[in-house]
Amino acid sequence: MKSILKSSTLLAAWFVLPSITLAHHSPNVHFDRSQIIEIEGELTELIWRNPHVQFEVETTDEQGVKKTWEMEYLAPSFLMRQGISKELFSVGDTLKIAGYVGRVNKAALFTTNVLFPSGQEVFDFQISAARWTDNTVGLTFGEYQQEKLENAPEIASSLFRVWSTDVANINPGRTFWKDEYPLTAQAEADQASWDRVGENPYMRCENGMPAIMDQFYPTEFVDQGDQILVYLEEQDVVRTIHMAEIPEPTQSSVYGHSVGLWDNDSLVVTTTHINWPWFDQTGVPQTENVHVVERFTPSVDGRRLDYTATVTDPAIFTEPVVLERIWIWVPGESVEPYNCTISYEKY
Repeated sequence: MKSILKSSTLLAAWFVLPSITLAHHSPNVHFDRSQIIEIEGELTELIWRNPHVQFEVETTDEQGVKKTWEMEYLAPSFLMRQGISKELFSVGDTLKIAGYVGRVNKAALFTTNVLFPSGQEVFDFQISAARWTDNTVGLTFGEYQQEKLENAPEIASSLFRVWSTDVANINPGRTFWKDEYPLTAQAEADQASWDRVGENPYMRCENGMPAIMDQFYPTEFVDQGDQILVYLEEQDVVRTIHMAEIPEPTQSSVYGHSVGLWDNDSLVVTTTHINWPWFDQTGVPQTENVHVVERFTPSVDGRRLDYTATVTDPAIFTEPVVLERIWIWVPGESVEPYNCTISYEKY
């Protein structure tokens, strides 16, 4: 347990993180971020699961009328790395909570801050700050990574290890997605009519290529000779990259058919036969003719992995689109089970 306010630089880096992490399960969709309220009540139920912790709090007003609030908080995958455990929450405790009110369900909150009976406070490092006390619990992701990197040993350059999103280098100029794309007229019309709630599969623990490569959590590459396996923590995805000739598949899939080759130290992967209908999470569609060429290039010192994905889909884009991101090596990091389960109907 330690204060997260010891490093203003790291905290500032964390506040720009929503451009990547919140893309997958944005509170903007179901909650009004222009309105934040405070409540105090008894914790009656706790569901600790990805992509968000969910819990219920019962309040009692001055007239003795009880009300049940549906609360949503960060993912356990975030919280465990930040040093925040399920054991902090005990059913029956009285909690003080701040959060954004649901757009439809006014008895729903996206939790920004929780104050426990012990006087300790946790908060959503992405969109909030300590509200009631300096007695805060947990680390920012920047502090979490910095602690692991402080005494990191020298390593050889290799693709085959666990890679992490570099929190220190996340800023508006380094996001995976672009503000504008060279869309065809039909693609523009399809995007304009997109229902961000009803048609947003990311809210239902679903994903596909190339969007899955934007996932925040660790990614591991494993060499199996004729195949390279890519383990992506979010959604427990395992991509298979074929390094030897095999017949083309007879059916498409959400992650497609990937074939790789080496270009010096870079792994170049061509993925086709993708039937995932969405290019990104703003309603830009894609067709089964989408073609993705990825390049993974580890740095000479083995600490950084550069990534580009060149996407062509003539029915959607008037020219190829290039997406870029990086990963870093964080010693001791691992790909953990995600076990995504969600239902947004009540929000």
